[in-house]
Amino acid sequence: MYAMQYTITLPADYEMAIIRRRVADTGHALDDRAGLALKAYAIRERGVAGAAVNQYAPFYLWHDAGAMGRFLVGGGGFERIIGSFGRPAVAHGTVLAAVTGSASQTGLTSQVDSASQTGPVSQTGPARPRDGGASPPAASAASPTAASRRVSALPADADTRDDGSGSGLAAHVAREIDALAALAGRAGVHTAALTLDPRRWELTRFVLWADAAAAAGDGEATERYEVLHVSAPGAAPLPSGRGW
Repeated sequence: MYAMQYTITLPADYEMAIIRRRVADTGHALDDRAGLALKAYAIRERGVAGAAVNQYAPFYLWHDAGAMGRFLVGGGGFERIIGSFGRPAVAHGTVLAAVTGSASQTGLTSQVDSASQTGPVSQTGPARPRDGGASPPAASAASPTAASRRVSALPADADTRDDGSGSGLAAHVAREIDALAALAGRAGVHTAALTLDPRRWELTRFVLWADAAAAAGDGEATERYEVLHVSAPGAAPLPSGRGW
């Protein structure tokens, strides 16, 4: 799977009602897009939830790189963004893991894969706890209305284990994937993804939440968003098993 997000920073006095109307009018366009797993129409509004700027910052999960390419340069819809705001830089990366939580509406298949995982990967819903406990509560019908993001650079010494030998990069990422699985058990989590940008060697954790109150519990977030709409065609499940 592939993730991408672009952020369009708008003037401080920009009327964000314009973006809200835009999403209300056109947000359904990708609701049935082949190759798309999920698109969250995320915004930040200056002065709300700690935001210092106005931004339109949609986040995507793609099953198919070809579908992503068609969207960006093949007349698949991105030309409307370019026509309105110019051509933004698009951050993208590979999805290392994705999980669904109790607030998931679509029941996207969960993928959690790390060297220390002992329990089976769920094929039908939220990842099950490794301690043999009960699965998270059944999914609700609510669509997520908030999101949080944490961007972190991989440590410069991540290639060295504590004993000074071998590669510690895999171990570091495995711990992050474990933390993602644990996060899925928290109330209000809809979907969470961990992605890697190998150009910058950064990890991004993007989490969709049922509402802003739930999202406020993500104390590690570097940004918080309001989510106006979620397109989740969900035709293909997330892949199971190790991604490398």
